[in-house]
Amino acid sequence: MPSTDWNAIHHRTVDIFRSGWQAPTPDAWDGFLDQHSQMVQPMLRDGIGAAFWHDESARALGVMPDLRAEVLSWSGLEEQLFIHLRFHATVGGRPLSWDAVDLLQLRTDGSLVRRDSFFDSVPVARALATRPRAWWPWWRSGLWPLEGRRRILDLIAGRRGHRP
Repeated sequence: MPSTDWNAIHHRTVDIFRSGWQAPTPDAWDGFLDQHSQMVQPMLRDGIGAAFWHDESARALGVMPDLRAEVLSWSGLEEQLFIHLRFHATVGGRPLSWDAVDLLQLRTDGSLVRRDSFFDSVPVARALATRPRAWWPWWRSGLWPLEGRRRILDLIAGRRGHRP
């Protein structure tokens, strides 16, 4: 049985992250997502699958259309890969930035098993709550902590949620 080239998988995944966050769209990370990929992150729902991620990232980009991130560093060991990111966005007409670390568990084919994102959500929540120009986009998005409204928004839009 041939050995897995984890170094190549790590480099490819970091490149997908880097290019995806330079110009994010809901499908920017499709290069390693599949219908079984699990995502766990602050301020967004936890869920499974590329379609789920498309919906959640579209919601985040609806609130922060200029959301971008840069890869600051990364480290990997076999199926685990850590990526340190710095996010930048405009919220309520003012700049906001924060750091996050994503822990990825990868398959030998390079696809994502699970993504756990870690960041302090308080500065982001504070910016959303204290900048009135951000309230309407935030309200319309259904992002945390307004998740309960999603059922109403989904009914109005005629779609069902992607709950795992």
